[in-house]
Amino acid sequence: MSNRPIPLSYDCIDEVPLHRVRANQLGILLSIVASLLFQQLWILVLPLVVQLISRTYGVRYNGFVRLLSPLLPVSSKTESRVLLRFNNLLAILFLVVTLVAHAFGFRIVSLISLGMLTVAVVLALSGFCLGCFMYFQWKQFVARRRARMG
Repeated sequence: MSNRPIPLSYDCIDEVPLHRVRANQLGILLSIVASLLFQQLWILVLPLVVQLISRTYGVRYNGFVRLLSPLLPVSSKTESRVLLRFNNLLAILFLVVTLVAHAFGFRIVSLISLGMLTVAVVLALSGFCLGCFMYFQWKQFVARRRARMG
């Protein structure tokens, strides 16, 4: 994270302002709460579509960021785009597993996957990035493996 001034546009090169990251996380959490409140897991198709669009076209097309970031205080802190793409992939995987397991009647698998996504999002909103921790551990594992082989 850096404390450089942030551009007002969505054209960040390597880093994304934290208020935009939080807007995406909040959108996912609100979708989870709505799906559980109304007992309609199909509501989770919305964050899945938002995450797929964001992964394909970038943060400027993320509906949660467009809708919710103006409501949050602007932050000069940023997060790495590489870490965000990894976290985005994790969110997509959890959402797909949740929806597919639900569609095939594997309710327990669906709820476990949704629970894992919920924990990750709540932790992220609280300031601890579980996906970033996992990414770091993965990079450490790969580096140790390369060192042993080379």
